[in-house]
Amino acid sequence: MRRTALQQGVDRALVDVCRGAQPHLPEEPGLVDEVVAGARYHRIAPLTHVALRDSYPDVAGALREDRARALVNHLRTSALLGGVAGVLTGVDWLAFKGPLLSEFAHPIPGLRFYKDLDLLVGPDQFRETCNRLIDAGWRIILSDESLLSEELPGEVALVNEAGVVMDLHWSMVVMGSVRRRFDVTAEALLARRVPVMIGPAKLWALSPADALVHVCQHAALIGATKLGHVLDADQLARQVPDWDDVVARAETWGAGVQVAAVLGRGHRLLGTPIPEDLEARLGLGPGMRAVLAAVDARWPVQGLRKDASWVRLVTRGLRPGLFGTGASIAGRAARGVVDRLRPTEESGPRVPASPEVIDAYLTKVEATQLA
Repeated sequence: MRRTALQQGVDRALVDVCRGAQPHLPEEPGLVDEVVAGARYHRIAPLTHVALRDSYPDVAGALREDRARALVNHLRTSALLGGVAGVLTGVDWLAFKGPLLSEFAHPIPGLRFYKDLDLLVGPDQFRETCNRLIDAGWRIILSDESLLSEELPGEVALVNEAGVVMDLHWSMVVMGSVRRRFDVTAEALLARRVPVMIGPAKLWALSPADALVHVCQHAALIGATKLGHVLDADQLARQVPDWDDVVARAETWGAGVQVAAVLGRGHRLLGTPIPEDLEARLGLGPGMRAVLAAVDARWPVQGLRKDASWVRLVTRGLRPGLFGTGASIAGRAARGVVDRLRPTEESGPRVPASPEVIDAYLTKVEATQLA
């Protein structure tokens, strides 16, 4: 569907926000609502507020609360991480995603939108870590059904008394069916972790190469349809000390095409600086490069306001080679039709998993060490 002049103008402005350029907004009725909807969908509302507050104060005012919430959330989470570090003394762990990207991979530190806290520990220390966090006041909020799933989720969700949600991972990939496509272990990531400081707290983070590969892989697996996800990859790419290391790590993970696709999208949208031959080195052939460039030209990411799109379908379906990608996309499209036709089941209140189910799940996680 052709977008109006107002929508196209806002699309361009949102890209300029991410590029650090001065945005120019069209003087059209409905401008504020369009900017707010776009900035919030693309998870760049706090950044958009800062970019517009001098030149378009009335528009920026509608996003002032987004900026305030992001800043308060980051300060609260940063302080909380210091306490978590104390609870996990002696455990090999690292933090990733939200607060780390907000602090070290955002044009303005502390203003990246995120909801929860993600930590990674090895399967062998997963039970001990859960027990320590529970003793410190956290409680597991996943249901029996979730933990008993054949997918064997690679994380458990916990919440503290303040309502902060933590996703405690033993794998970077949550679903078992997706996990089998990649070769990345918590042990390898923890062996390469690096120390960082957020405020007064000493934390552990992914190595630079692992951080970039993970951000790209994660973005691709959910479609890379939000400017905020592309911006994460752009900002980390601008800090890469050694592209050979990134290529080697992507190959080890088995995530070369995902990394190439997201960085290619970043290059086309935001001018992300990448080596000229990077996509080819990451295993993305000329045919797939042409397909992805055509998809971005036909359905620009900045024009999206909902997740369901051809961009999302193609990006999530990426596999090495055109044939594999085509088959994957066809399969996903067919499953999507079936899901839309299936009656929606009413969901009641979520009941946290029983101690017996939690114990059985933790035993399965520990058994992955022997697989």
